[in-house]
This record gives sequence, C-alpha cells and structure tokens, in this order.
Amino acid sequence: MTSTSPMSMNAASRRKTLLARHRYSLAAACALAMAALAALALRAAPAAVAETPQAAPALRVTTVVAGPGTVPIRIAVSGSLVGRDEIAIRTPLQDQRIAAVLVEEGDWVRAGQPLATLETDTLDAQLRQAQATLGRARAQVQQQEALNAEAQTQLRRIAPLVRSGSVSAQQIDQQQAQARSSAAALAAARAEQEQARAGVAQAQAQRDKAALLAPADGIVSERHARAGALGGDAPLFKLIRDGLLELDGEVPESALAGILPGMPARVRVPGATDAVAGSVRRVSPKVDEATRMGRVRIALEAAPAIRAGSFAATTLETGQDALPVVVPQRAVTFGAQGAASVMVLDAAGRVARRAVTLGRLNGSVAEVRSGLDAGERLVATATAFIKEGDIVTSAQPEAPAR
Repeated sequence: MTSTSPMSMNAASRRKTLLARHRYSLAAACALAMAALAALALRAAPAAVAETPQAAPALRVTTVVAGPGTVPIRIAVSGSLVGRDEIAIRTPLQDQRIAAVLVEEGDWVRAGQPLATLETDTLDAQLRQAQATLGRARAQVQQQEALNAEAQTQLRRIAPLVRSGSVSAQQIDQQQAQARSSAAALAAARAEQEQARAGVAQAQAQRDKAALLAPADGIVSERHARAGALGGDAPLFKLIRDGLLELDGEVPESALAGILPGMPARVRVPGATDAVAGSVRRVSPKVDEATRMGRVRIALEAAPAIRAGSFAATTLETGQDALPVVVPQRAVTFGAQGAASVMVLDAAGRVARRAVTLGRLNGSVAEVRSGLDAGERLVATATAFIKEGDIVTSAQPEAPAR
C-alpha cells in the first residue's frame, strides 16, 4: 500500500484554496459588469423616451370664405395739366414797337398791372393833333354863338316896328333869314366841336393802349413779347386766370358714359408730395375718330407745387360691380407669367394649392372667374410657412370675403 507524505497533502490543499478564490473573483467581476450595464441601460432609457417623435400641433391661421362681393368700377385718366382759363393777350397797336417788357413767365400779376409798354411818339403826336382840332372847334363855336346872339337881338329889336310901318316887310324877312342862318351855323359849329372831342377821346384811348395791362389776376404762363419788336397780331403773353389748373385727360369712348361732372378725383403729379384734390368739370361731347378716345377736364384745387404742362393721372370710381366669387387679394399667390393660386382647406383643415383664374383686381379684393366656388374656405394671407398638405386650424371665426 502506497503512503502519502504530509508535504504533498499541503501543496494540494493550497491549490484548491487558490482555485476557489479565483472562482469567487470571477463571479464578483461578472456581477459588477452586469450591474454597470444595468445602470447604463437605466440612464439611457429616459433619453430614448425623450427622443421619441411626437405629432406636431396644427398651425393656427386666418381663414376666409370665398363668396359674393363688389368691386369698384375704376377708370384710369391720364394727360397733361393745362390752365383752366388761359387768356391770350395781344395788342391792337400792331405797328407800334415794344418799348419795355415788365414781367416774366411764372410771375403772379394782378388785374390792371402793366405787362409791357409800347413806343408812344406817334401816338402822342396824334393826341396833340386831336386836341388842337378840338381847340379850333371850340373857338368856332364861340364865334358862332356871338353871331347868333347878335342876329337874334336884331330880330327882336325890329319885329315891333313892322306894325308902325317903320320897317318894311322885306327888311324883317331878311333879318329873320339871318337869324335862322346864324342859328344853323352855331349848330354846325357845335357838331364839329363834338366830333373834335370824340377825336381826342379816340387818340387818348389809342395812347392808353400803349400800356399792355393784365385783364385779370393770374400767372404769366407764356411771354413772347420782346423789346424793340413790333406788336404784331400774335399773342404777346398768356395768362392763367387765378393760377388754376386742370387735368386734360383721355379715356376710352366706352367709359365716357359713366363719368359725370362733379365726380371727385385725387390727381397724382410727378414731383408733388401729395395727390391734388379735384373734380370732373367737363366731359367732351365728342370722340376722336382716329383714336376712339374722349376727353375729360378735371379741375384742380390751387397747389403751388404743380406746373402747367406736367403729366398727371388719376383713377375715377364710377360705381360698383356685384360679382359671384371674390377673395382678398392678399390670399392670392402669383407665380410665373401671372399664374395665380390660393391655398384651399378641406373639412379636416388640410391645405391644398389650387390654381384660379382671376378677373378684376382693385388692390384689396380679387375677382375669381374659375377654379374656386363660393363657400369654399381658404387661407386668408398667402405665406411661405404654409405648404400643401399641412393641417391648419382657423384663428378666428370664418367670414366671407369682401
């Protein structure tokens, strides 16, 4: 029988102890690793929950219902500013030369103010001659008055002597004839005196015409007078009475029937800060045969900033048209080549883009001729934040477009 030594038994015992310790260490390490993994999983779980996508809330937008509405009937008028009452000023003294020009274009003048003066040498001579003729006529009247008085006195003196026979009938007849002759000569002298007086008045009037005066208050719009030139028969000045202007505009013949005198207007003039108030003064009774356009005169209120000859334009509102379907113009998106579309909502609030055909636009309302029916709901303001397929809710009670 084989016997075991004590040393061998001790070595085996130590090996068993070390193996047991390794087992315990490995188990502990595995337990710790599993615990760490569990802790990491617990930390990651809330983040995973937070990253889970949620449904986005529906957008709130302003909506409107397409429906009947009205669009103003507007007529564009354009043309030039002209004087409401422009006066051409000429001189009747066409053969007289202009001595001095006293005003320039753009000057404001008062009625009776001198605009220019003509040379007066010839006119002064004519006036002096007429005054001399009047002087001679007055002297002739005085002479005939004396002769007539003497003849009448002689007739009265001898008339009583006829009954006594101291004076013959022939003598009395001669005295009566002389008295009648002297009275006729006096009447002729007085007529010549009146004629001479009229000649003086005429010469004075011609002399007064040498001063060219403004016939009314206003602005000098044109000045053709030149010192040293003959007066001639062409206008020397043009004057806009009271400085008032008006728009002389053209409109198509089809629009003339809707334009009435008194209609208000706001006329836009390039360079003027604000539009100028006015009203229709006159509508032309005829149409140009070549252009088929009629003319409209719009009287303007006084405005120092505007000038005759300037371009001007306005838009007249002549009434309202009732239309079956209109929408706010801000709800329309305009694409390439004028293509128009709106964002229509279905019953669930889903957005769909729809092409529409527009009619008249007035800056706030658009007429829809096709592509949209009355009663359909749409987004009131076109915006890039809303896309086709989005689901939206109305931010306010639905209201029909106006």
